[in-house]
Amino acid sequence: MLMQATLFSVTVAVLVYKKRTEGGSRTWIEFGLDGSKQFAGAGWMHVANMLCAIIFANQIHGVDGCTWYAANIIIDDTLGVFVEWCLLKGVQRLLERTGIKSLTKLLESGAYYDDAHKFLPWNYVGQLALWLLIVTAMKLSMVALMQALPALVLANNFLLAPLAERPKLKLFVVMIIIPCAMNTLQFWLTDNFIKKKETATAIASKEEEAHCLLEV
Repeated sequence: MLMQATLFSVTVAVLVYKKRTEGGSRTWIEFGLDGSKQFAGAGWMHVANMLCAIIFANQIHGVDGCTWYAANIIIDDTLGVFVEWCLLKGVQRLLERTGIKSLTKLLESGAYYDDAHKFLPWNYVGQLALWLLIVTAMKLSMVALMQALPALVLANNFLLAPLAERPKLKLFVVMIIIPCAMNTLQFWLTDNFIKKKETATAIASKEEEAHCLLEV
């Protein structure tokens, strides 16, 4: 539990740092809503990865559950992030082509308020459900890839081989070191495309505000 709490704290700290250093008009509330979708997806992926580690343990001779868990983390947080981006963009373009403006607006990633800045709870619920479906589709595709290409798992087993005789250290590396590094990368990249796009009007307004401040 302490290890998982440490991992969670590091991930939150990275996202907060990203928010404090980024530009744009996204508020802290919008940032929190964006982050909550990521954490929900990450929680579901943690459960899925644990199940994969249990189910596929010893499927390949000499490869234990820790190695399977590490392989899942690394592949999900690299190739899997690209798959998620493709799926999200694909859904958005499909919705735009349907011409159903209400549905397009409902599932517009990062859009939680109407023009009067009133919070729209169903927008958030719809986007959360869509994101969990995208994450699930990504996970299924990555599991299929690892089953088709066991060399991906064997490569991780080779890298972790020096820790084979030190199970506690291996567990620490697999459950803390690798997830901290890979989840930081995943959350940082995902935040860039899960948040609401800056409109030309918002960007112009921000630039005008900055120009006025410089003049003052």
